[in-house]
This record gives sequence, structure tokens and C-alpha cells, in this order.
Amino acid sequence: MSKIDKLIHKFKTNPETLKYRNIKNVLIHLEFDLIKAKGSHVKYKHSKLNTDVIVPIHNGECKNFYKKEILKILIINKIIK
Repeated sequence: MSKIDKLIHKFKTNPETLKYRNIKNVLIHLEFDLIKAKGSHVKYKHSKLNTDVIVPIHNGECKNFYKKEILKILIINKIIK
């Protein structure tokens, strides 16, 4: 199991434990494109999604609620299983 596979598994089982930089690596591995970073918000786009994923970041970290929401979006849209 590669490092990114371990991060994806950890993200699926317990997203609160991951730092934003790890979530960013997972999103980039899953073919998300970083569109815009303006102020404290970062915006990602994926070809399978109609909308953008916006992640508010404060002090280099995002809140657990947003981590769970990102995971929910990935599962609902079948980007991860």
C-alpha cells in the first residue's frame, strides 16, 4: 500500500485526524485541480463535479466539519469508494 493509499484510507475512516496539507495531497491525487486561493479559501475543481469544492483554511488548517463534507462529496460522486 502506497503512502497516498494510506492517506486515502485514513481520510475515509477518520477524516478529523488529517491535516489540511494531507487532504490537499489526496485531492490532487484524485485529479482535483486547484483553481483559486483567495484569502483564507481554497477552491478545487473536478471533472465529475458540477460545482467547485471550497475549503476555508485558517492558520493552515480546516475545521473537521469541512473535512467530513469533502469526504461526503467524494463518496456521493463516486470519486472514491
